[in-house]
Amino acid sequence: MKRKRHPIRGLLAGLLVGLGVSIMVLIYGKLTTQDSWPVLVIIGAFMLLGLVLGLVGPTRGKKKAAAA
Repeated sequence: MKRKRHPIRGLLAGLLVGLGVSIMVLIYGKLTTQDSWPVLVIIGAFMLLGLVLGLVGPTRGKKKAAAA
């Protein structure tokens, strides 16, 4: 039986987490708005991490029968 993975969901979760971390870093003043490449690196790293976790993370559980 083939295991059902969710790499797209992991990729989207990584995108959202990367955006959140980038915004927090900008708000706290640790990063300037003049250079955009650090923001892209942060977002890309979290997207890659989310994709990898979506591919090797736990599989979906079996669907249980509905109660009669």
